[in-house]
Amino acid sequence: MLEVIEKRKALAPALEVDGSLGIEEIRAVYNQERSWWNAVKPELSSVEDIEIQGPVRPLPLRIYQPLDKCCNATLIYLHGGGWVVGNLDTHDRVMRLLCEYSGAAVLGVDYALSPEYRMPVAIDEILTAWHWLHSSGKDFGLHPERTAIGGDSAGANLAVSVSQTLHQRTPGSVKGLLLYYGAFGLSASPSWQAYGTTEYEFTWEEMAFYLDSYLGDPSNRDDPRYNVLRGDLACLPPAFIAAAQCDPLCDDSSALYEAMRTHGVNAELKIYPGVLHGFIHYSRMLDQASVALRDGASALRTLVR
Repeated sequence: MLEVIEKRKALAPALEVDGSLGIEEIRAVYNQERSWWNAVKPELSSVEDIEIQGPVRPLPLRIYQPLDKCCNATLIYLHGGGWVVGNLDTHDRVMRLLCEYSGAAVLGVDYALSPEYRMPVAIDEILTAWHWLHSSGKDFGLHPERTAIGGDSAGANLAVSVSQTLHQRTPGSVKGLLLYYGAFGLSASPSWQAYGTTEYEFTWEEMAFYLDSYLGDPSNRDDPRYNVLRGDLACLPPAFIAAAQCDPLCDDSSALYEAMRTHGVNAELKIYPGVLHGFIHYSRMLDQASVALRDGASALRTLVR
């Protein structure tokens, strides 16, 4: 992990969200640093970019098909980046590896970013992608009847939020959740006290910037569409929850796991030791990243059976 940190410093300047950079500069730095990690692209049967009409703008989607289609299922994947940064390219290798390891198709959704589009626009766009999958997905070799939703960080938050909405409308429609180190609504926790510092590359000031950008009004921090721990957890599908030990958000994953179990929902929690928030990006150097992605792929095959 320390070698990854040094590599990241060499790839791009440290990303500071202290007001000294504009939103486009923040995104440019993030994209620059992520480009090296995504440069080696695992071979797949096909990768196709399409665009559908979303609720406020055209919505880009990316369809990944595995070489070995051993799992006739689809994973809708939602990238992380604090609802502010990230796109299909910054998470391309993650989605390719999940596709390769699981044998399932992956549908990446390039949802609208904040602060230009605040909650609930991203949620509405993902719901639009869900409905497109069920109306037209079979024409693209996708499997709407066996679909899970996954994501990392902000994407994991969105995955739970969208699943709560879908299961309230059509129970059982989402077969499972694949969640990597998500933000699920805790405002303070022991993991924030232990790891919310520059040494661990994620501070509360950064989190506050992301939340202000995504939510706007501070009262929205209690909205169950963001604070999913306040939502209807009993209606969630089974989940594989992966957390990083040295991550301020580690306790969010533990809290979601415990709450789901309390509500009788099957969930598995695995905490990966010695790694930071965002670690699944670094599979070119970090063995734990590949392990976590393989674990998620294996769980996905079980969830959609």
